[in-house]
Amino acid sequence: MQQITDADQIQSALIRRLYLYWRSKCRDGAIPRRADIDPVDIPKLVPNMLIADIEQDPFRVRYRLVGTKVVEMTGFEFTGRYLDEIVLPDDEGPFLECYQTACASRLPVMARIKWHLADDTVGEYDICIFPLSDDGITVNKAVSIECYENVGRDYLFLSRSGSQTGRKTP
Repeated sequence: MQQITDADQIQSALIRRLYLYWRSKCRDGAIPRRADIDPVDIPKLVPNMLIADIEQDPFRVRYRLVGTKVVEMTGFEFTGRYLDEIVLPDDEGPFLECYQTACASRLPVMARIKWHLADDTVGEYDICIFPLSDDGITVNKAVSIECYENVGRDYLFLSRSGSQTGRKTP
């Protein structure tokens, strides 16, 4: 997990674009509000984006929007669900810790996630979580992006019928 303070820290073109957009919405030391993030401005990023509400006591993350690419890659739709309601195999990914760090630091946080795609196949992808605030100070929302394109892998998905379908991403 890495806090992002400069675009030069980012290899992924998708994450870099969202970082530069998020930074352009920061005003006078305040982090952007959710209303400052307009999907019309960044349509090519929307399929890979998630927007979440952050509850502080207890700390919980509730997904308001899950992009179509995220749904395709994860295999399920979790809009309206809490992070702690989503069962991840072997607790993959430091998702909760990334959200907590982004909230505490008020900085974007990036991580590489290892993902068990099949018994003998592990894929990797990058995520970056950007804090948002209604008052410019207290983080109560986040926009994040998952970048699958920058890490090549072969994997198999099981279809609903139990048959395997092969996919390859560059």
